[in-house]
Amino acid sequence: MTRVEPAPPGYLRDESRLHGWADAAIFPTDTAEAVEAIRSAGAITIQGARTGVAGGAAPRCGLILSTERMNRPLNCRLEGAGTPILRVQAGMRFADLTAFLSRSKAPPDWPPERGFWPGGRYRFPPSPTEASATLGGAFAVNARGPNSLRYGGTGAWAADLTWITPLGERWEIERGRYRFDETGCPLPGGSRLDTDAALPCGALALLHPAPGLDLIDFLAGSEGLLGMAAELGLSLQPVPAASWGVVFFFRTPQGAGEFAAALSRWRGPAAGGACLSSAEYYDRQSLELVRAGALRVTALGRLPRIKDEYQSALQVELEGDDPGLLEAALMEQLALFAGCGGGGGAEDTWAAVDRGETEKYRLLRHGVPELINAEVDRIRQTLPGFCKTAGDFMVSPESALRWERRYHRDMAEAGLRGFVFGHILEGRLHVNLLAEDEAAVRRCGELLESWAAAVVEEGGLLAAENGVGKLRAPLAGRFLSVRRLEQIQGIITRMDPGGVLANGGFRGANRRFDGPPATRCSG
Repeated sequence: MTRVEPAPPGYLRDESRLHGWADAAIFPTDTAEAVEAIRSAGAITIQGARTGVAGGAAPRCGLILSTERMNRPLNCRLEGAGTPILRVQAGMRFADLTAFLSRSKAPPDWPPERGFWPGGRYRFPPSPTEASATLGGAFAVNARGPNSLRYGGTGAWAADLTWITPLGERWEIERGRYRFDETGCPLPGGSRLDTDAALPCGALALLHPAPGLDLIDFLAGSEGLLGMAAELGLSLQPVPAASWGVVFFFRTPQGAGEFAAALSRWRGPAAGGACLSSAEYYDRQSLELVRAGALRVTALGRLPRIKDEYQSALQVELEGDDPGLLEAALMEQLALFAGCGGGGGAEDTWAAVDRGETEKYRLLRHGVPELINAEVDRIRQTLPGFCKTAGDFMVSPESALRWERRYHRDMAEAGLRGFVFGHILEGRLHVNLLAEDEAAVRRCGELLESWAAAVVEEGGLLAAENGVGKLRAPLAGRFLSVRRLEQIQGIITRMDPGGVLANGGFRGANRRFDGPPATRCSG
């Protein structure tokens, strides 16, 4: 049995700044040890790197199971038309995966029996912003990084999966073997999950049993409510020959939104459209945050200075095997840029035509949420209970510009400070609100609720990327139909009849996460 340890203080919260409590923690090193821990636990919270922003990894009670020591690549095989499938433990971090795949020669601890060596030629296409996130954590929320415009979420790139159920069963799942039909899905071991596929997903894609859905894709994004990924088979792709990054800056608040609308029209019929992999929007407040942060954060100091007059920006990435095609696409984008309100010429861009410079500019996307977290920590010194207050809504791409304007208008009318950034071509903009006192905290909640109601009315989603967790479950629960909420809770109860897993908020979607009860759970 893996040794149970006192829960370290840093393991009682995640990046949402939501604090929890736990009796102890356990750090398995392989799947067998994780199975044993889940079988013996009364209540357990699965943790990866605790990079989530919705409170899913903040424990409620009992035992923490951290996957941080399940962090090794296991083997690699070639499948189908020669696609490498790299088998890794769920606690492996994206940064370590990138470093592993960058090695052109196999290390001594990769003997022939471990299979094909993929280093130096292949990559894992999903690339969440937080490199310290684990593969298992990204699978749990089906994380969609900046290049999701081309590659989608993490789950779509899992070819197979070792899954541990709340009952301590070990499932080996191959993509394509288990699929939902109109009445449910067969499960490993011969059992079945019965569901009502005719019920619309409503405002949440979470645990929606759509006919034809692969079981792997159903479990991706289940947020630790139905079990844990212990090992994943990752589909790798050849590294493209060229990767270019460009940041376009605008002198009007609406400039980047107008450019995004033009870029959305361009990317379909244009010759270079297929190689556009990322388009990230930043508002003036986000740019100001980075400009100030560059004076005290060493990594951000590597970026060129953002001019004071810039009011918005759009960061794009182009990739492919034909540099000529990329150059033609960039010239077309520069022409669009010059024609947009507040747009300029090449002097108002940062451009990188090699992979290293492109990676450097990604510091902008990583820096904004990190600096917002620092602001949350500052506020918590006077408002100890304040957590990250954010909307992670998904609307139609055509309405993203209208929503960007609404966010800013509503924040100004409420007298609140906030930041808007994210995947504008996919209709996924993140809005983060800050509050300096209790009255402002209430206004933050009122704004989020009003936005949620409007998103639902338009047929959008309330949690598009970072999960529901514990912080967002009460809000999401208010905008789901009774039948849909019962469906989610019924699936959870079917898979976890003993209530062992404590990651998500949907066992009590109407209850707030207010702190430890008088009597703690045992574990």
